[in-house]
Amino acid sequence: MALTEAVVSFVIERLANLLLNEAKFLCGVKDQVEDAKTKLLWMRAFLKDADAHVRDGDERVRLWVVQVSDTSYDLEDVIETYVFKVASKKEGIISIGWNRGTELHKVGSKIEKISSEIASLTSNLQTYGIRELRAKELGETSSNNIQWQRELRRSYSHVVENLVVGFDKDIEELVTLLTSKENAHRHRVISVCGMGGVGKTTLARRVYKHPHVRCHFDYFAWASISQQCDPRDIWEEILIGLTSPTENQRKAIKSMRDSEITKELYNLQTQKKCLVLLDDIWTTSTWDRLKAAFPLGETHSKILLTTRVKNVVLHADQNGYIHETQCLNENDSWELFQNRFSCFGRHPTDNGRMEVLGREMLRHCSGLPLAIIVLSGLLSTKHTVNEWEEMKRNVTKYITKGRDHGGLEYDGVSWVLGLSYDELPFYLKPCFLYLACYPEDTAIQVREVCHMLIAEGFVSPRGSSRRTFEDVAYDCLSELVERSMIHVEKRGLTGRMKTFRIHDLMRDLCLSKAQDNNFLHFIELKNRGLEESVEYVSTHVRRVAIYIDNDHDDHFVQFVKNTNGRLRCLSVDTTREFYSTKQVLRQVFQCFLMLRVLKLSFLSPNTVELPKEIGKLLHLRLFKISGGKLEKIPSSIGNLKSLQTLKLDSAAAMNMKVPNVMWKLEQLRHLCLPTPYGVELGTWLRLPYPSNLQTLTGVLTKYLDRNDFLHLVNLRKLKIDVERNLGRIYHHSSTAKFNRLQNLQVVSREYNIRVDIVPMILSYPEIYKLKLWLRIVNLPEDNQFSPNLIKIELRRCCLRDDPMPTLEKLPNLRVLFFYYGSFEGNEMVCSEGGFPQLESLQFKGLSALKEWKVEEGALSRLRFLWINHCPRLRRVPDGLRYMTMLQELKIQSMPRIFKERVKEGGEDFYKVEHVPSRVFL
Repeated sequence: MALTEAVVSFVIERLANLLLNEAKFLCGVKDQVEDAKTKLLWMRAFLKDADAHVRDGDERVRLWVVQVSDTSYDLEDVIETYVFKVASKKEGIISIGWNRGTELHKVGSKIEKISSEIASLTSNLQTYGIRELRAKELGETSSNNIQWQRELRRSYSHVVENLVVGFDKDIEELVTLLTSKENAHRHRVISVCGMGGVGKTTLARRVYKHPHVRCHFDYFAWASISQQCDPRDIWEEILIGLTSPTENQRKAIKSMRDSEITKELYNLQTQKKCLVLLDDIWTTSTWDRLKAAFPLGETHSKILLTTRVKNVVLHADQNGYIHETQCLNENDSWELFQNRFSCFGRHPTDNGRMEVLGREMLRHCSGLPLAIIVLSGLLSTKHTVNEWEEMKRNVTKYITKGRDHGGLEYDGVSWVLGLSYDELPFYLKPCFLYLACYPEDTAIQVREVCHMLIAEGFVSPRGSSRRTFEDVAYDCLSELVERSMIHVEKRGLTGRMKTFRIHDLMRDLCLSKAQDNNFLHFIELKNRGLEESVEYVSTHVRRVAIYIDNDHDDHFVQFVKNTNGRLRCLSVDTTREFYSTKQVLRQVFQCFLMLRVLKLSFLSPNTVELPKEIGKLLHLRLFKISGGKLEKIPSSIGNLKSLQTLKLDSAAAMNMKVPNVMWKLEQLRHLCLPTPYGVELGTWLRLPYPSNLQTLTGVLTKYLDRNDFLHLVNLRKLKIDVERNLGRIYHHSSTAKFNRLQNLQVVSREYNIRVDIVPMILSYPEIYKLKLWLRIVNLPEDNQFSPNLIKIELRRCCLRDDPMPTLEKLPNLRVLFFYYGSFEGNEMVCSEGGFPQLESLQFKGLSALKEWKVEEGALSRLRFLWINHCPRLRRVPDGLRYMTMLQELKIQSMPRIFKERVKEGGEDFYKVEHVPSRVFL
């Protein structure tokens, strides 16, 4: 399977790195490691064919590929553990009872045994009819199973679907794009994109058949693109569709050479207005094979295509239009459900209890039309309330697998969504399956997932050496978005994805694939004990995510004792306190020595104490603990030489004791201590050198060594608590340049001093975001700020002079927040032409502000304005009536007289009547 190919490839890459960079620690077993790596390379050559056998349903081969993954992991574990032991011995971390000669013999024997297992697995391939595929065959070989599935979903232009719900606005938008004169040459390719089962083909067919479209174009053709599409067959199908030829003309088309038929199609679309619909196109390479027949210059012809992969559209036409099809809302879902029942001569409201059950089961469809159709079809055969009750108990399995939990494989949703998974390149499959560690309906943090993928070794820089691991991990998640497997929930001001979600049914697929491959098991403990879950977890599973919301700490300890010690990732999220947190964690640290990722989340505010045994987790790359009162970090954390991300989020920040051992963590990339005001260390915080740090938060400048700090040239994000005298660090601001820093937050817990922040601002010439939560001497001049600034947030700055004349000159500023204590003056003035890019402006808690003036031509792009708790502000400025792009005005906690002036009929209403949304709170 492609997932196994990914595992084997990552292990091979890791072994190559160890041989190159850690050769001094492999002395004595280097030859065995080389031999094992060679055997893995040989095995990888067979995995493409093995993948095809698995997709065709060969259970023997599925078990074989799972065993290949386990063996590959075992090999990496043995070698890495030995390297760490040798390195630790040299540094005195391991000293008692450790003999290199004895250990060398043990590890050599283990490697040879695993190599023998790899050779045996490879020799067994002939038994299953698996063969090595040569380069030519790699491009040609594909699963017959997938091809059959595609044929089952093949669409035809003449099929009429009367039961269409929720697409009215979509149809109107697409018809307008296809027929409007303004868009005649703008969008040559118009696409309908979305996840499997969302109704892309249904929507496209409605648009294709729409009367306005039929009147606008002269000729029409529909082609359904299969996975193994033959361009010649597609060209013939399109030309026949466009020209409606006689029998003799059909024969003439069949006899044309490829160059002749593509030229004929090209000229026809240039001379006439043609609409060609390409349904279910998956890859850019497919388009490249077809594109010779389609003109991209000025033509009145259009291409309408459906796809799950967004970049296909922009690859075909840089100006192509992407219409993303969304899932149905609750009302539309119920309407579709009712309409489908009408097909069977029944109605779901025939029985009041049935309607209640139907609506409850419908929620599991999460608005996916295909799932709703499957559910309605299943329920149409159930005629009693008892049958519906029984159906409800396992409704997700029925929807996913089809009748009788999979009696008819292609009745369910999973095989449709599974096509997207099957099409993933090998390096994306573990990235997708990793999402199984999150509960349903969760906003997933992009940054966290990227750090976890890096910690597991699932990403590595490709191409340019300037690209970081984080860049590559982000690109992997972006590719899953492009393939409609996850969807963006929130983007930052630079357009980068910050959080995303995964559809419930896509998540079910993710969980199923992760479990089948022993990749990850997800356990959610609510009303059942953990005994059942312990049996459910395979002894070979490498990753476990556990969510606990009741009294199950004793069962969790049982799980720790009973689960194999091979775990690489453990995520524990509990809404309550363990009775003995320290003892539970000690069990974890002693049992799971191969952990690379450890996430602990405690909702309880009680004290959490980390035992010193954490220092045994020599392989740990990511450690995150959130919630609870974490008061002390053991000094043994300095043993974790491979640690890349250390994130401590605790309610006990002011009392937390952090040992001065961070300098030992040579691989540390992200150090996040509690914010906003940092941790009292009581001593200098030494940092690793040379430094890989990209994130540093929660640190006080008084604990920083200047020389250490100036070496943090790779910093991208810095949240720091400063003292009165910043000169100790920034006294030569012209030489202290941090050109990679993008996000800067400066705070101070000292309320009675003013800090000169200009030298600090000059040290960060490329920042995009700036937060200042402290009293400052003066606001820097506009030419002292980074020209890249997009967002500024000011709080407690106690500015006496109007900051607008300075800030309005920043060319790219889009978001500006003034919070409590940021400005102490009475008047602000925004002048003509000021703030050319500002989109969002907030005033909150400016107790002294009496007058805000806005000249005509200022704030020309402002879309959102929020005025909150500014008790002396008399009125909104007259200049608001010139802000034609203003979409929302929010007035909150303001005097009644201020609100009455702005409301309809009020004295100032004429200034804001053009604003579509006016909210009073």
